[in-house]
Amino acid sequence: MAVCEIWDVRGRLDHPLDYAANPDKTGNPKYTDGDLQSLSDVMNYATNGDKTERQFFVSGINCEPSTAREEMRLVKQQFCDESKIVCYHGFQSFREGEVTPEQAHEIGVKLAQKMWGDRFQVVVATHLNTNCLHNHFVINSVSFADGKHYHDNKANLRLMRQYSDELCREYALSVIENPIGRKKPYVISQAEKNGLPTRDSVARQAIDEAIAKSFTMRDFSKNLAEMGYRVNFDSRRKYWTVQGEGWKRPKRLYRLGEEYTNKRIVERISENSYAVKFASFAPKHRAIKVYVVRGGWKKSKRGGGLRGLYLHYCYKLGILLKGRKQNAARLHYLLKDDLMKMEYIAQETRLLCRHHIDTAGRLLSYQQSLQDEMRKLLAERQEMYSQKNNPAAKERLSTITLRLREIRKEVRQCARIEERSQSLRQKLSVVMEDESRQRKEMNLDGIRRRGGGTGRPHELGWD
Repeated sequence: MAVCEIWDVRGRLDHPLDYAANPDKTGNPKYTDGDLQSLSDVMNYATNGDKTERQFFVSGINCEPSTAREEMRLVKQQFCDESKIVCYHGFQSFREGEVTPEQAHEIGVKLAQKMWGDRFQVVVATHLNTNCLHNHFVINSVSFADGKHYHDNKANLRLMRQYSDELCREYALSVIENPIGRKKPYVISQAEKNGLPTRDSVARQAIDEAIAKSFTMRDFSKNLAEMGYRVNFDSRRKYWTVQGEGWKRPKRLYRLGEEYTNKRIVERISENSYAVKFASFAPKHRAIKVYVVRGGWKKSKRGGGLRGLYLHYCYKLGILLKGRKQNAARLHYLLKDDLMKMEYIAQETRLLCRHHIDTAGRLLSYQQSLQDEMRKLLAERQEMYSQKNNPAAKERLSTITLRLREIRKEVRQCARIEERSQSLRQKLSVVMEDESRQRKEMNLDGIRRRGGGTGRPHELGWD
């Protein structure tokens, strides 16, 4: 069984693969006499000697591996190519233990010849550094035959997988005959890899919590409704669906995993019993911290402005919660949309607090100061390039480069704060209105329960 995929590599190599080279070390290529740094990065990664056993399993199609970068650059110059796409980076991964390194490389070379060999330059490298042997393909984006571009579309990807399956059958390897499901978006897969909450993971958390508290399907539906989800358990439907507030369309439950199919959900709910649960008579006493505030509450100042806005939003998202785990399933649906942006929001909050920025004017002033400093450093760096052989000048250049990186990052954060702040205000306003309405409804329900069935007049004066 071989899994195939391919990506285009544009101006710089920004994580085209999960384990790609560091983008901070990647330049911005131009199709001139300058270096094609991105192409070089991909080439160096694909032919890494530590992964290919000293480049023993590296081959070139219509080029020599040792000079492939220069040969591809010459083709681009010959046809005056100025496209943003530098090259294409693909891979072919085999099931663990199915192939030897020699077989994997041989299959990779045959696939490259069959797929691109008549028109494109390709470097094929077989990586041996993981349990699953896999081939990497670096394909020039421009054809040496006619100067036309390769098109990374669904039809070509299907053709690549078809050729790969044919070669796997030829070598008596397993093949996925009826693949199901769709490719997970890169942003979602990266968020899950980094442990960040996503829409699917939050939905799973809500469903798990609802199942744990349910004894019937009606209970299950009610518990999910309390968390802002609508479900459709129609017996005439093949697949049950769930839809959160703010979602454009419902999601089939089975796509969340094997534990969320129709049959498995019914089984999990039926496993709950009405058995009595015993607990200790004297629960463990939890110490409560007491904080002393000097002065009166009327004289204390509340945090406001941009800092107060971001801190309040971080609290609502659960970023500032200490000592207890965040329950993302219980968040307001408007807040759930920003769960995958928590890292960016936290960085922006730290910037505001670090520099005591409360107003839009103060934010603009700080951003302009950063840009002024950046212009001075760029001018200084330009003057020192002629002295880069001097050790002191070389060290200063390194310091300037690091500072410029920090400045550019903070400038981007300031721009995001200016753009995001109005959206955060609107979301918090809606969240607070909904929470206020829910509290009033709960209080009203409690009054109605207390006033019913006692033989005394109702507390609200109802007959």
